[in-house]
Amino acid sequence: MTVPGACRAVLRSGRFQLLSMSVIVLNGAVLGAMTFDAARAAIGPALEWIDHACLVFFTFEVTVGLVSFGRRPWRFFREGWNVFDFAIVAASFLPGLRENVTILRLLRLARVVRIVRSMPSLRIILVAMGKALPKSAGVFALTGVFMYLWAMIGWIAFGADGRVGLEHFDSVGTTLLVLLQVLTFDNLGDIIRDAMVLNPWTLPYFIVFLLFAAFVLMNVLIGVVLASMEEAQRLDDEDGQVSADTALLLQRIDKLQAAVDELAERRAEAREFTPFRDRQRRAEEASEQEAHQQAKAN
Repeated sequence: MTVPGACRAVLRSGRFQLLSMSVIVLNGAVLGAMTFDAARAAIGPALEWIDHACLVFFTFEVTVGLVSFGRRPWRFFREGWNVFDFAIVAASFLPGLRENVTILRLLRLARVVRIVRSMPSLRIILVAMGKALPKSAGVFALTGVFMYLWAMIGWIAFGADGRVGLEHFDSVGTTLLVLLQVLTFDNLGDIIRDAMVLNPWTLPYFIVFLLFAAFVLMNVLIGVVLASMEEAQRLDDEDGQVSADTALLLQRIDKLQAAVDELAERRAEAREFTPFRDRQRRAEEASEQEAHQQAKAN
């Protein structure tokens, strides 16, 4: 097996992936321990040593990933996660960044994010969130427009006459804040009871808002998220199939390269021991002996 093939086998190994995840979790625990003064005072040097050991492991992992592509290491950067891993590890060795405590802490914290790559379920959720945000823009815009219109209706119905006591409808801004609390069910019962004491018609006002905003719009948003989750799961399955096919193709290429190298060695050996070369060598030896004998006779 060639060196790139061995590196790919290491990266695909379940034990190595488990080790990588364990190191990421250990690094996160060490970063958390460094935030406690008592821990830094008691085992501060040990925590620093463990952090450096984790960095060495991450560097080894990135190096193995680069070597696994053989003579085409630039293909390593075609995947976004590989670029992220390389940037985090490389930035940890830059002189200007290592002296900056804040940036160094952020780089250490960014290493923990690598656990998303090690856990497919987290990766699927992250991809789903990225796909759901653009699709959810319409839902957010509709929610904002509806809340603003409903706040104007509430201010016109319950606050425009300037009656004292309905502080929930003093202005459009105050009403928007109250509707946001109602939308998140924050202190919902107290808000409705306080408003009903002064005007019973506030009850249907809040009920209609809850039925449309809190249930209809939120269910539409949940549907968008679920659809994005299904799409992300499908893409992950396709990527897994492509990765398996690519791994099989690379394995066959490695075997073919090994066979070509072996044939090249045999061809080189054959050139050195051909019958023509043997006859030529014997003729040269015979001519040398004849010339030597003639020299003696003279």
